Amino acid sequence: MTGAVDLFGNPVNEPVTTGPAAPPINDMTLIEKVLQVAENTGYVLVGPSERVYHLVARKTIEAAPRPEEEAVHQLLTAKWLTKGGVHVYTHHGFEGPGNSVLVPKSTKVKARQWRSLAPIPCSRKRKAS
Repeated sequence: MTGAVDLFGNPVNEPVTTGPAAPPINDMTLIEKVLQVAENTGYVLVGPSERVYHLVARKTIEAAPRPEEEAVHQLLTAKWLTKGGVHVYTHHGFEGPGNSVLVPKSTKVKARQWRSLAPIPCSRKRKAS
């Protein structure tokens, strides 16, 4: 508290500051992999923290690696993926609700375009010093 007051004389609390935002993921191979998995097998968001899980079988899920989880959240924030309906999933014998992750048609089209692009050829390799 700084002792500041608002227009009506009420004490003003200082705004809560959060840490710096996570840097964006620029690894296109990871983004392409996440889009491929989301399109083919699927991801599930579980719990209030929206932990990311892979859909491995019908209604059975396994925890996704941390880099994939961050990429899924980045794509959800950018609206490249959307949150679907609530379903009941099983993880190591426990059942609970989770939201499916959906891939919009525009994202599928863009991902197919990326997959069809040829990689940029490297003119020559550098010598190790």
